[in-house]
Amino acid sequence: MTDNRKKVSRIFTAVFLALEALFFALFVTADSIGREIWLASDIWRFSVVETAFCYVALKLFFTSRYDKIFLRRLFLLLAMTCTLVSDLLLVIIASYRELAVFIFFAAQVFHALEISRSKKRLIWSFSLRFGASIIVLSALAISGVITPLYAAVALYAPQLIGNLVENVLGVFCAENSSERRRSILLAFGFFLFLGCDVCLGLSEIGVPVVGRWIWTFYAPSQAIIAVSGEKM
Repeated sequence: MTDNRKKVSRIFTAVFLALEALFFALFVTADSIGREIWLASDIWRFSVVETAFCYVALKLFFTSRYDKIFLRRLFLLLAMTCTLVSDLLLVIIASYRELAVFIFFAAQVFHALEISRSKKRLIWSFSLRFGASIIVLSALAISGVITPLYAAVALYAPQLIGNLVENVLGVFCAENSSERRRSILLAFGFFLFLGCDVCLGLSEIGVPVVGRWIWTFYAPSQAIIAVSGEKM
């Protein structure tokens, strides 16, 4: 990449992060004062995800198919597409929760395919993830409390936790400094993602206050994950 292209890329990333910070500030402020700021706070929330999707899509569009980072960016775009659809269902349409979680599961699978590792490690990783899902689904079936939502969560949660664990391990086991920096970024992003889901789960069972933290964790996680496709 030439110096001019690097400069343009950095400016583009800076503008993206500035927009994400603006949308974050708008929905947090709107929630705090209890009224809209030009648009409903849910619109500003969805704008965070929509902008992240557009950023990743444009980055892929300007990436050569022969660039070694092309496949990573492709998987990232597929993951962000799933995330966009899920949040459209949950935030804008405010319905189809089970379907949204199933789509989030697909997003985490695509995120898992981004991780740089050998085929052997890939097989082991997915074996452990789906093995955990099978154990949880079996336990739910035996106890008679299985529902479409619980089934979706049983598939989704091991994928998210697996992505967090693999990127944490990548911080210490990366083969080069570029992969290490990317692992640090993604480990932080998926940690925030998990924090969002923990708050969501606690909110669902009636724990007070935590609901306001859901998007406080989620919005920055999407911005961080989006920029993880950069060359480092």
